[in-house]
Amino acid sequence: MTDVETAIREAFEHTDYDLGDVGVSRERVRVPVLEGGADPEALRAIVEEAVGADAVFGLTITTESVGGDDEIGTVVTFRHRP
Repeated sequence: MTDVETAIREAFEHTDYDLGDVGVSRERVRVPVLEGGADPEALRAIVEEAVGADAVFGLTITTESVGGDDEIGTVVTFRHRP
């Protein structure tokens, strides 16, 4: 697990949101939140606090199926620059 993945998981531990498998590919980070309709501003704040607002670029929040199921969740993606 990378430092970014660890920071994201630790930041979400103290929230009401459950995460799927956080993925990092090159500088692209994907954070699946299992709850559909999660508050976008809250998710942005959690991510920016976890890795630093200056390190987050192109943050996008979408609704899609997560975990390979028919379950709809919220997915946060962004480019991380250390």
